[in-house]
Amino acid sequence: MLLLPSTLPRRSSAGVSKRAHLPFNLNMYSRCRTIARRLVHNELPLGALRLVFMVLALVFSIVTGALCVKIWTKHHHSQKVLDANLPSGVSAVLGYHDVKTTSILLFVANNLVTFAVSHIVMAMLQDLFHIIPPFVLRRLNMKLPQQPISSVTLPHQAAALLVSTACFVVAAVFHTMFVFTRSGTLTVHDGAGEAPAATAAVQAVLDRLGISTRYREVQYIRISAEMPWPTVFFILGVNIVTLAAWYQFRHAPASTPTLEDSRLESVEVERASDLGDSKEEKASEMIAV
Repeated sequence: MLLLPSTLPRRSSAGVSKRAHLPFNLNMYSRCRTIARRLVHNELPLGALRLVFMVLALVFSIVTGALCVKIWTKHHHSQKVLDANLPSGVSAVLGYHDVKTTSILLFVANNLVTFAVSHIVMAMLQDLFHIIPPFVLRRLNMKLPQQPISSVTLPHQAAALLVSTACFVVAAVFHTMFVFTRSGTLTVHDGAGEAPAATAAVQAVLDRLGISTRYREVQYIRISAEMPWPTVFFILGVNIVTLAAWYQFRHAPASTPTLEDSRLESVEVERASDLGDSKEEKASEMIAV
């Protein structure tokens, strides 16, 4: 009995697609496992611990820098909202000049920390995964050292981290002190003359909009003074583990020979044995003569 094509059993397209994607999923899973294993178990001095502290410090420093920028953008927005809701003939200027100045200092110091930590992380990733291919290095006439670059430069890393951390702590102290102890200014002009800052109409507008001249009562300013301190904690951790890794690298035992060293040693042994054989042959020939 012949079956028509319409009556033949059909394979499920979902099953075929799952089988087709199965090798790809297994390959991706194995690659992820290899990357995770190399991040956790590596030969760099305190490699996993340094990566954890540096990634956390990098994340918090990026958030801190964004909050510093937010002070400027939100202040401009608050000024526009205040101008749009003032009575006719009345103008007011909301001044956050001192805290904006300290936020600039904090932003610059935070960028120093971000620059130092990000470059150290990139050096460690280069040592672990060889992100820059060898042919690119050859084209750029660059030659990396035989030892891991993130280990050789540990004293330079410690110095850069120490300087950037000191700058960041000083800037964070000034910014926090200004936020929790000072207030902004509010200048009100009524027509051609200058009215007191506590005018009833302007104060009602400020209360209705939720705008305050006290920095600690403004949410985006207050959080910009609170966020740097978790960053300081993780940066201090980065400094400690970097110094510990430097100590471990300096006092590490002699490293095991690499494949290149063992190959050169075997070549030298073969040459020495060839020279010994040739000398023995010459001596035997002389005795025979």
